[in-house]
Amino acid sequence: MGRATKTPRKAKEHPASLNKGHLTALVEASQTLNSTLDLDHLLELILEVATRQLTADRGTVWLVDHKAGELQARISQGEGGRVLQAAGVAFRVKIGEGIAGSVALTGETVRIEDAYNDPRFAQRFDSKSGYRTRSMLTSAIRNKTGEIIGVIQLLNKLKGTFEELDEVFLKALAVHCAVALDNAKLHAQIVDQQRIRVEIDLARQIQQNLLPKAPERWQRYRIAATAETCFEVGGDFYDFLNVSDHTLGVVIADVSGKGVGAALLMSTMQATMGALLVGTHSFERMFARMNEVIRNYAGGRMFITMFLAVLDGETRKMQYINAGHNPPLVIRTDGTVDELAEGGMVLGMIEGVTFERAEAVVGPGDVLLLYTDGLSEADNKNDDQFGIEGLVRSVESARAAGASSPEEIARRIMSDIEEFTAGEPKKDDQTLLVLVPDR
Repeated sequence: MGRATKTPRKAKEHPASLNKGHLTALVEASQTLNSTLDLDHLLELILEVATRQLTADRGTVWLVDHKAGELQARISQGEGGRVLQAAGVAFRVKIGEGIAGSVALTGETVRIEDAYNDPRFAQRFDSKSGYRTRSMLTSAIRNKTGEIIGVIQLLNKLKGTFEELDEVFLKALAVHCAVALDNAKLHAQIVDQQRIRVEIDLARQIQQNLLPKAPERWQRYRIAATAETCFEVGGDFYDFLNVSDHTLGVVIADVSGKGVGAALLMSTMQATMGALLVGTHSFERMFARMNEVIRNYAGGRMFITMFLAVLDGETRKMQYINAGHNPPLVIRTDGTVDELAEGGMVLGMIEGVTFERAEAVVGPGDVLLLYTDGLSEADNKNDDQFGIEGLVRSVESARAAGASSPEEIARRIMSDIEEFTAGEPKKDDQTLLVLVPDR
């Protein structure tokens, strides 16, 4: 009956007990393994060094996936240096399964003369590949914290069976492998982060391009718009819609949440609204339809607040629907403030919601503010919020200083918010539209 050997602790375990050829090979291996940051190439080099120095017929490097609780064989090197990718056979085992899984679980080096006489040996791999495993040498690869990150396994020594010095060499080689693997994984993470960074930057540019440039003047209105995201991409949105020759639709919206998920839902809303505008003559029905589309898309996990105003350039009357959005403010010349809150619920939370339009008048000298909660809820270090009162104060201060254009009013509001927060980081996207009728 074959035997499995666990090396006892003794002087012979130390790399100093290796012969000159093995010591030289370790030095060369260290230089070779640190010459590449490509993971697959690195694994090939590891097996090339191990199989050549220990005259093994073939070898496998298993990488441990602790989250999945399994090992994956990234490279299996066969006779003549032929590399077999893991796709050839089901090269996955659970931690604790087979010899490799056992070493990944215990960290003990295992040396076997006849694998078929060891109950831990998983014979299914030979059955699938047609290979006949006899002798084996398997050692854990640990990172600098002692965590097992991989297993290196050599099969079928070409002459005789694996010896104790072979085990010492493989364990010493595993130390160099761990350093090289950590470097390669770190490099891969950096590359992935750079790729994600590039993609997010592209997404930010695309999203910024989707926000239209506010028309400086539309008939008897002057308009300004500004939008600042909390992260690279945001969930705020605004648009200007030419409904007819004398009516203009003005939209502002805000997706619950932030970042990429919010941006994706916002782009879906924008596309849906654009499609519905073509064939829908009722804004109430358009909102009801958008509610169902967004609810189906987000599964009720996210929602959108939206405000739509339809300005009439001839009468100065404005019809609007507010779907759960922060009520826009009409700041009158006499200092009174109207909040435009009528309409219905947020979009995407509850099915079968209906919406109703309301009407308001924005007269000469009035200021209409459409904003997202990133402005009104901007807070300082004492957790005080800028609030609606802050928005109104900013408009009144701008007026008192002689500012009358929407651009000047918008700049004053954003400047006051920046002064109020005193350097505290933004916690939400900040979007502002200012509309001022001509006198």
